[in-house]
Amino acid sequence: MLSSTVGVKNEKAVVCSLFEQGLSEFHLRKPRWTAERVAAWIRAVPEKYRSRIVLHRFPELVAKYNLLGFHVEAGETIPENLPREKVSVRCRDFSDIEKIDACRCVLLGPVFPAEKRDLTVPVRTLEEFAAIVAYARKRGITFPILAFGGVTAENIHQCNGFGFDGAAVVGAIWESKDSPEKAFRALGKKW
Repeated sequence: MLSSTVGVKNEKAVVCSLFEQGLSEFHLRKPRWTAERVAAWIRAVPEKYRSRIVLHRFPELVAKYNLLGFHVEAGETIPENLPREKVSVRCRDFSDIEKIDACRCVLLGPVFPAEKRDLTVPVRTLEEFAAIVAYARKRGITFPILAFGGVTAENIHQCNGFGFDGAAVVGAIWESKDSPEKAFRALGKKW
């Protein structure tokens, strides 16, 4: 799951509640925040959950707070001081994936159009993304490939059926008419 890029009321409490319900990782992405504000957010989260947090900025905080990892976009330089198994990469197609020698996981997409914004516009069909995942496996790529972009409780089962190892969600949690916890449970049931 990824954070909203803007502030969300009670975000830390919601994220901790989702960790308690089994959330495996949380991507903290706040492009306008300073390193100190990100660090303060991390410090406010119980230590037992910090190893499930992935940052999108300030890679120096990953080791300092024993976080799960750091995220980059395809083509971005991976910080030298981070081991590849700490890095997740967002890719749009197989050409992006094949450039990665190793990583913790790939977020592939956008897979579905976003419901409320035009920021997530798929450039491939779901069947084409499934073919990319299958081809990556044939080529010996073993890191997890997660569906990203427009994933909701109504379509997450398609990601499972088409070979993705999981899904990364944003709006399905933060923009749900239900509570984030209820939305999270609905996603898990539909997977």
